[in-house]
Formats: sequence, C-alpha cells, structure tokens
Amino acid sequence: MVACYRGFQSIVALLSQCPFLDVNQQDKGGDTALMLAAQAGHVPLVSLLLNYYAGLDLERRDQRGLTALMKAAMRNRCECVATLLMAGADLTAVDPVRGKTALEWAVLTDSFDTVWRIRQLLRRPQVEQLSQHYQPEWPALSGLVAQAQAQAQVAPSLLERLRATLSLPFALSPQEGGVLDHFVTATTSLASPFVTTACHTLCPDHPPSLGTRSKSVPELLVLAKAQSCGTSKSGPSSLAIPGAQDREEKTRGRGQNGTEVGEDEIGQAGNR
Repeated sequence: MVACYRGFQSIVALLSQCPFLDVNQQDKGGDTALMLAAQAGHVPLVSLLLNYYAGLDLERRDQRGLTALMKAAMRNRCECVATLLMAGADLTAVDPVRGKTALEWAVLTDSFDTVWRIRQLLRRPQVEQLSQHYQPEWPALSGLVAQAQAQAQVAPSLLERLRATLSLPFALSPQEGGVLDHFVTATTSLASPFVTTACHTLCPDHPPSLGTRSKSVPELLVLAKAQSCGTSKSGPSSLAIPGAQDREEKTRGRGQNGTEVGEDEIGQAGNR
C-alpha cells in the first residue's frame, strides 16, 4: 500500500510475483492498494495492478462506501478514471451515504476534466476499429468532397483567400477523447487512432469496450499454458528430432533379428 501511494512502480512490479500477497487487503480506513494509487494519480501503477494482479476487486469499498473510481473522480484524476472504466469499473455504482455516482461526485467536487473525460468515453464506448469485421471508412468524407466540389465551382472571395492563407489548420482526431484514443495512448504512447488499423487484438469478436473486465496477464498465461499442453498431447512434440523415432524402430528391428551391426564387425575382426 505504501508503494502504491508513493508511486514506487518497480516495487509493485516485484510484489506481483509473490503468491501469498492479498492485493485486496484494506487498511484502517478501508483503502486498498488500488484506491491509494488511483486517488494519488499514479496511472502506471493503476494499469500495473489491473493487468498483473489476478483477483483484483474493482468494486471494493472503504469505510465511507466509496470505490476506487469514486475516489479518483473526487480528486480529478481523469486518466485514472479512464483506466478504471476501461478495466470494467461500474460507473452506475452509488455510495451508501450520499447516493451519488462517480460522475456526480466529479461534478460536485468541480472535477471538470474528469467530467469531460467520462462524457467523451460514453460517447464512444467501444473500440470497433479493433474488430475483425471493421471496414476502415471516413463518415465525413462524402460531405467534405461535396463541399470541396461546390467551392471549386464558385470563385473564392478576397476575404476567404486571406482567411485560408492566415489560418493554421489543426488536424482533429476522429476519436478524440474516446475509448480508442485512451487505448492507443495507454499501449503505444502515441495519440493517433490510425495506428490501431494495423494491429490485432486477442479477442477480435469482442473488442475493448467501456465497462468490460478483461483478463489479467497471469490469467492469460494460464490459458495459454493450458492450450499449449492440450496441443502437445494431441500432436507430436515440437521438441522431437525429425527422424529419430524411425531410427529407433530400425535399430530395435535389427536387434530382434539378431543381426546387429556390432556383431558382424566383431566376427570379421576375429577372422582377420
């Protein structure tokens, strides 16, 4: 808990290898390691806890009935709030004292960055670009083409020419502030959603979406190990040397017939 509150990422990473560690243990105030990291604003630690600690309880409450999502929203930790929501935190959960959700607590505590972040995520709650059925398209392309054709037919005025010359064009992200923007920034540190069009997800039929709890890395490793064991039992081992089994069978056949190569060589040496 102290390492999560202080932001000691290397210590938290090492503790993930300890099998006897209870990640959901609470202190006297009811705070867990996830709550302390979220309300302190340590986004890498929150991601580390979510991805490398199996059995992490996102909805664990403190003595006042607040979850990690509520505590991060009250402190205006917008990136921690986005990370928790992407991990499956319940946005509709309310505290037992005031009966408010995380979004309502953000409004009450003037956490405007968090309010804007949650609303942007709710506008685009799913990363459909990572689905195998996604067809890359630009919905605004037809309108922009029609506008460009209409402007090409009419000669621009002097004011429009000056405005086009002096104005600086800024490219806006088609998924600005949405789930796709958070997903790309958290995984690649690049604020460009076009990067994901060439990426492949582990679950192409179920792309990352808001409020969906994904499996942690230890759980994924257990599944991968089980699949590899099933494949090795059903088929030949990948570590087997090609042709070794055939040579062993031939050697056994010669031994059974009593005409081993070693005996022939010894007999010839004795005749000599």
